[in-house]
Amino acid sequence: MEENKDNFGFGENIPDPDEIRERYTVEDDSDTLEPFDDSSEHRQINADDPVDVAHWANEFQISVEDLKAALVLHGNSVREIKKYFSV
Repeated sequence: MEENKDNFGFGENIPDPDEIRERYTVEDDSDTLEPFDDSSEHRQINADDPVDVAHWANEFQISVEDLKAALVLHGNSVREIKKYFSV
């Protein structure tokens, strides 16, 4: 394998990376980004409420029966159910 192969047609005039960074700065936009807060992950699914079970089955795009089975196996934490179904 050739080291430092010129794949971009620069020939011997390969630009200095530090010079490129100075010329083309990247703005830091971390102060304008909104943090992702998925508060639903900390919720519990109420297995006794058919409306709640149907809502989460629809949310995970699975059948109500599959969700009920997962609730028996893994508890009612939305986070654990998401992990189980890899959602």
